[in-house]
Amino acid sequence: MEVKRVCKWCGKIFIAQKTTTCFCSHACASRGYKERIRERKQQLKKNEELMQIRQSFEGQDYFSFAQAAKLMGVSRQYIYKLVHSGKLRASRLSDRKAFIRRADIELMLKTNPYERLMPDAGFDIGDYYTAEQIVAKYKVGVKWVWTYTRKHKIPKVRIHQFNYYSRKHIDAAFAKYEVDSALTEWYTPEEIVEKYGMTRVAIRSQVYRNNIPAKKENGKIYYSKLHFDLSKTSEQESRAEYYTVQEAMAKYALSRDAVYGILNFYQIKRLKQGRYVRFLRIDFDKIMGVRI
Repeated sequence: MEVKRVCKWCGKIFIAQKTTTCFCSHACASRGYKERIRERKQQLKKNEELMQIRQSFEGQDYFSFAQAAKLMGVSRQYIYKLVHSGKLRASRLSDRKAFIRRADIELMLKTNPYERLMPDAGFDIGDYYTAEQIVAKYKVGVKWVWTYTRKHKIPKVRIHQFNYYSRKHIDAAFAKYEVDSALTEWYTPEEIVEKYGMTRVAIRSQVYRNNIPAKKENGKIYYSKLHFDLSKTSEQESRAEYYTVQEAMAKYALSRDAVYGILNFYQIKRLKQGRYVRFLRIDFDKIMGVRI
């Protein structure tokens, strides 16, 4: 029987030889191992720093908010949140001084033991995705799912060692990449750079200004070839109706100051596009015809 699994590193679907296999290749297994070792070292470093902080505070019974945050390994804002919500008691001595007792921190921890959060009776598994379903539907890697859901705090439920992610929030993340199924030809950013000589910033600006459809697959972005080519064609046609300052200088053998002098004197309307100043050919040619 074939066992289909999703690689925990690259997100590809592969046929596993064992039910315990988590990676599609030795390279992915090696990268996953190095990532786990790196995370473990970082965690050990944090634990050592926390132990040093706790040792430095040993014997101290009163703490400022900043010291309490270091002692508990959380942010100062979180300490303020605990105090304002009434979960942690603090004493204010003045407008700028407040302290927290060690006994109050220990009391808060003692009266709030850890309890496993279980889904309520209204939990509907149809409202949630597994990581494998997200990978299969949106063609992203498992690592992207972990990173994105942590960074954007996507609601999730953990049941029997499996995470389930809110379908509504995941679908909303990809809503901007939904495109017409009739579109079959796509550019990668590299192809656009090669064909039109544009920078990545210019490509994003072009896509934003012209509402060019885009899609994301396997962590890569693609732009509709039809819409991008049309936007460049219409842009070139519109530019044909305008002069740049350099074009007017070359055609009429004028200096830069002379061109700007004519534009200012006759109050010819100008457009600023990127680093170029453009103005209508018909307006400038008319002025130059009068002068000739």
